[in-house]
Amino acid sequence: MNISKYIFALSLIFAFTVNADNVKPGEETGEFHYFNVTNPAGFVNAIDEHYASDCAKKWQSESGAEVVLMGVLGSVHTHFIYVGYKNNEMLEKGRSIVNSCPETAMLIKKLAKHSESTDYVSRLGEQSLEVGDWTKDKHFMKFDFNVELGKAPMYAKEWTKMMNSLEQTNSAGLITHRAGNGWMSHFVYVGGDSIDDLYTTFDANSQTEAFQTFAKNVASIRELRNVSLISPVKAYPATR
Repeated sequence: MNISKYIFALSLIFAFTVNADNVKPGEETGEFHYFNVTNPAGFVNAIDEHYASDCAKKWQSESGAEVVLMGVLGSVHTHFIYVGYKNNEMLEKGRSIVNSCPETAMLIKKLAKHSESTDYVSRLGEQSLEVGDWTKDKHFMKFDFNVELGKAPMYAKEWTKMMNSLEQTNSAGLITHRAGNGWMSHFVYVGGDSIDDLYTTFDANSQTEAFQTFAKNVASIRELRNVSLISPVKAYPATR
């Protein structure tokens, strides 16, 4: 995934197909907690135990927090935990509740025990633009990149224009980081039913005029940092 030739080719990306004029404002904001896990079974068990606690039930029922553990290939991190909220008001409410739980303090200790604690990274991001429903996809390509300061609206406009010119596939989205974004300001994800589906779609769309125009227009303001493959490991829904 980090082979220089492959990264160079993917530096043109973010052109997976969607329905025409189907890009819309995002409806989620959330936390991304990245880990280099050394004991996957122990790591998952720690999250399971927290999820079963009364405090976690209160947290999710009152804030609507949706939690998903994702596996990662092509990165220094092996997993990340996504905690999604409907909006920033619910995020603020949810953090207030969950951070007051004794079980949360215990969870943090256990996650550190089952991972390389020095590799932990957290980011706060909002889904600026989206297509489809990412919760229905099985695999994702995730493209981490930096956009020049003050140029994010231009990037979003070009991405929307390109995506709206292509045909349909599964979900896609543009995430803007609001905190913890020193290494990357944004990421784009695209979803699919299979890994082969993701690769085939990229190969086809990289030949389109819309793709080439997009790549040219954002080349001076966007620097690709990494490409990874993401697969859901386990979901911890708010509704039980």
